[in-house]
Amino acid sequence: MKQNYVIVIIVAITAIICSYIISFSHKDSTSVKNISDSTQSTFEHVRKTGILRCGYVVLPPEFAKDINTGKFSGISYDITNAIAKRLGLKVEWTEEVSFTTMTAALESKRFDAICFSLYRYSPHALVMDYTVPLFATPTYAFARIDDNRFDSDVLTAANKNKEITIVTIDGEASQYIAEDDFPEVKTYSLPNLTNLTEMMVAVETKKADIALANAAVAMPYLKANPGKLKIINPKNPLRLYSHGLVIRKRETDLLNSLNVAITEMIENGEMDHILDKWHKIPGMIYRVQLPYNKETFDLNKITTE
Repeated sequence: MKQNYVIVIIVAITAIICSYIISFSHKDSTSVKNISDSTQSTFEHVRKTGILRCGYVVLPPEFAKDINTGKFSGISYDITNAIAKRLGLKVEWTEEVSFTTMTAALESKRFDAICFSLYRYSPHALVMDYTVPLFATPTYAFARIDDNRFDSDVLTAANKNKEITIVTIDGEASQYIAEDDFPEVKTYSLPNLTNLTEMMVAVETKKADIALANAAVAMPYLKANPGKLKIINPKNPLRLYSHGLVIRKRETDLLNSLNVAITEMIENGEMDHILDKWHKIPGMIYRVQLPYNKETFDLNKITTE
């Protein structure tokens, strides 16, 4: 009887030890798997799934969303889909973000890229990486058609006049340009996610005296509202910003892949076709020029000589 009791104890102890070993092994395996998942690069994830998860900013004409159907359209939408097609990927439009929330959302890996043609802005380059330029847009100062106070030199005239007001949008380039170039000027600030054309409206309705906007936004407004506003010094824009898509820092493999696809689009004319579709007013954008020297000799003539 005593011998049977000892055997039972030995079996019980053995079962406990085996259970512990199995549990530890499973826990260790899970731990390794989690580490592997957490260290997997975005490029590896995209290649494995065949999906590029995109954050996006709704801001026509760059990116628009139909309020009735939910259908997307716009320059950034078309460019992103064209890039994905070249890479054999599908696009998942994962999350709408704003200029103030996009960086944190990207860093938290809620999506793989910001698929919106953002300004390639140097302070932001410390926390995100840009693709090669898609195109560039000039930024001008705009005033009412009958306001001639800034015609000679908008920077000097505005900074010397304490009564001048510049309209800006929080977190948008107009805020940074105003801070850099017009430090003495009052600002009329609009909240983040405000439609950029509202800056033009603010000047027209005399809530502000100057608007700072890129031509892609301003020119359609000026064309639709003739005789209201004018460009101050149209031959010399205040800024020229190139635009690019954005990914997280240290994702070089994904960045290189996107850059190759973008370069191909520029080289074979697909980028021009997309820009022609959306930018129909001259002067709205500057297109990327190929860096190659074009030979002018006749190849057919050479082969017959």
